[in-house]
Amino acid sequence: MEKRNKMAVFTAVLFLIGIFLISLIEKNSQWIETFYARGFYRLYGYVPRIVFGYIPFSIGDLFYAAVVIFLFYLAVKLIGNLWKGRWKNSFRSVLFIINLLLGLYLFFYLSWGLNYYRKPISTNVQLQVDSLKLADYLVVLNGFLDSTNTLRETVEPSQWDEHKDSIQEDLNKWVGQDTTFADFLSSGHIGAKSPLNSRIVSLFGVSGYFNPFTHEAQVNKAMPVTFLPFTTVHELAHQQGIGFEDEANFIAFVRLQQHPQTFYRYSAYLQTTLYMLRELQGMYPDLGKDYKGRLSAKVLNDMEKERYFWSQYTGWVDDVMGIFYNQYLKHNNQQEGIARYDRMTRLVLAYELKRRGCK
Repeated sequence: MEKRNKMAVFTAVLFLIGIFLISLIEKNSQWIETFYARGFYRLYGYVPRIVFGYIPFSIGDLFYAAVVIFLFYLAVKLIGNLWKGRWKNSFRSVLFIINLLLGLYLFFYLSWGLNYYRKPISTNVQLQVDSLKLADYLVVLNGFLDSTNTLRETVEPSQWDEHKDSIQEDLNKWVGQDTTFADFLSSGHIGAKSPLNSRIVSLFGVSGYFNPFTHEAQVNKAMPVTFLPFTTVHELAHQQGIGFEDEANFIAFVRLQQHPQTFYRYSAYLQTTLYMLRELQGMYPDLGKDYKGRLSAKVLNDMEKERYFWSQYTGWVDDVMGIFYNQYLKHNNQQEGIARYDRMTRLVLAYELKRRGCK
């Protein structure tokens, strides 16, 4: 075996050893919480901020595109070598592809991915989520329905359509100044960006996403502005070290619930109320339908605008992306897959009950 191939094999073995060690560390949430999430990650978060944070466009999108193009090039080259019987070159290409994928996989967990295995936020915030009752759920939902309707009467979302950039800037500052979860979140890198092309992102059914390689939080500005504030703060929660989707939703609600800007509070209550209604309808369809009927005509109109927007992009790309992302979440300690987003209702309910002195 040539020296270059031996080095490639040795590198692959090192990567595999690193991945094995990561798999062992994943089982110790206390260690990850103490030394990774509240230790290493808080310090490392300043690196992507210095390198990528001040660049106005998405470096992460360029990175993803470059990786896909490069892998496609390597695959074509490999097929060509196999077709021509160049076995040594083919073997070298296979080793290179394996090392590239293993290296990216290992870096993903070291850079951010271990946050999927930290202690749950219910422990960090001391919320009782295992003894919740339907009666309590309905009491909180009643209040949220009233708040959503009331807030909608005082805002006009169309007036915010031309201010999406300022919304993003406002919320970047708000999250950076917020101390609600400061004891267990990183503050090294806080700032959301827009994708290079929000319309293309919409084809994948994505309202926002976090790049774990460049630590850039991306928010789809093509979607209706009513849902922009909630999505922005959700993605910033990922940037600060939150892996679980329900926990990022919960943090978005709490932070925006306290915001002095009425439109931002409306976004928080609208999204959270919709999550609660969807869960109620799943368990008790008739009851859920009755409660949904209490939403005002203006709120229902906002919901219809969102439904219409996404209906324009629904297709096989969105379906494939949904399948892929569902498996991705399951692989990363979220057995519910995409349904994990809906579990934020447990956290919100427990939080509201605690805030009201009921728990």
